[in-house]
Amino acid sequence: MQETGWRDALRGRRVFVTGASGFIGRRLVPALASAGASVTVLARTRASARGLPPGIQVLSGSLAPGTDLAAALAGQEVLLHFAYDLRAAPAANLAAFELLAEAAARAGVGRIVHASSIVVYDGWPGRDLDETSPWGGPGGSGYRAVKIAMERRLLAGKLPAAILQPTIVYGPGSTLWTDGFAAALARGAVVVPEPEGLCNGVFVDDVVQAALRAAALPDLGRERFIVSGPEPFAWSALIEGYAAILGRGELRRAPEAELRARLGPRPAPAGPEAAPPLAARISARARRLIGQRRFEALAGALRQRLDRDGVMYPGHHLLDEMTGRGRCRIDHARARLGYAPDHDLARGLAATADYLRSRHPDRRA
Repeated sequence: MQETGWRDALRGRRVFVTGASGFIGRRLVPALASAGASVTVLARTRASARGLPPGIQVLSGSLAPGTDLAAALAGQEVLLHFAYDLRAAPAANLAAFELLAEAAARAGVGRIVHASSIVVYDGWPGRDLDETSPWGGPGGSGYRAVKIAMERRLLAGKLPAAILQPTIVYGPGSTLWTDGFAAALARGAVVVPEPEGLCNGVFVDDVVQAALRAAALPDLGRERFIVSGPEPFAWSALIEGYAAILGRGELRRAPEAELRARLGPRPAPAGPEAAPPLAARISARARRLIGQRRFEALAGALRQRLDRDGVMYPGHHLLDEMTGRGRCRIDHARARLGYAPDHDLARGLAATADYLRSRHPDRRA
């Protein structure tokens, strides 16, 4: 679809967004508003919706019994589902999704654009992947299991659905792939394995572009789209790019075998019913009591005191990612959606620079 075509198709369209206060949602909602869509967001509290563009309708509620989701979705042409609570058990996220999917069907929503994940593929991160690759096999985390279940639910349903499968999403607000590395660099060093694998990174605004194009696609069925950047890059290039922005921090290398020996036996995967870790439950409680921004500032200050060695070593999951050599193909998204990622690594880092410098000012100057 041509650039003007999909933007014109969104003008005046009624869209409903979950996860509007999340990492991708905070970039998605302004983009929808800029395209002229009529946007409603679901928010647990009014405070979580602060900072949204003027004209956004905010519906207070949650993906839980007690919120009349069918009434909220009545008349909506597009549902963009980007909510996932990492502080809750995977099974709780699946139950919330089921409530939303059932409500969307009852309300007659025109289509669903759903944020899934590349982890549903059996070969991730070691093999080359496209949408025809095997997926949904046993193994992996509870997160993976529920993402698979959500995809199967949408594919077996009656509503048109675009299932987006982002890879490593980085950029302003990415707790895992930007903030974590930057905080470690500000304290000291990040260790990467040798031999080093490929990072199938995608800048957050390119994921937003894919979502908007999927929302506007005129003849959508029930389809899946891998969403990644123009080309994979070395993990060291990403981390060294962050260090250059910050003006400090060190990249260190260590043999993969040495890093795996340091980690010891891999723990058994937690199933979908497993409760979130205690730290996550405490985090959720604290965020509700003192607010998101104050909690993050306090947590950052505590990290500065607790991580005395100043070195970030990869855990089991991150080490798997950092040694994977697979490439994720975006040919289908390019052909079907007209998806054209704007950000190679250099542009993605440039678009992240001001954000990182504001979070980690160089006090040596």
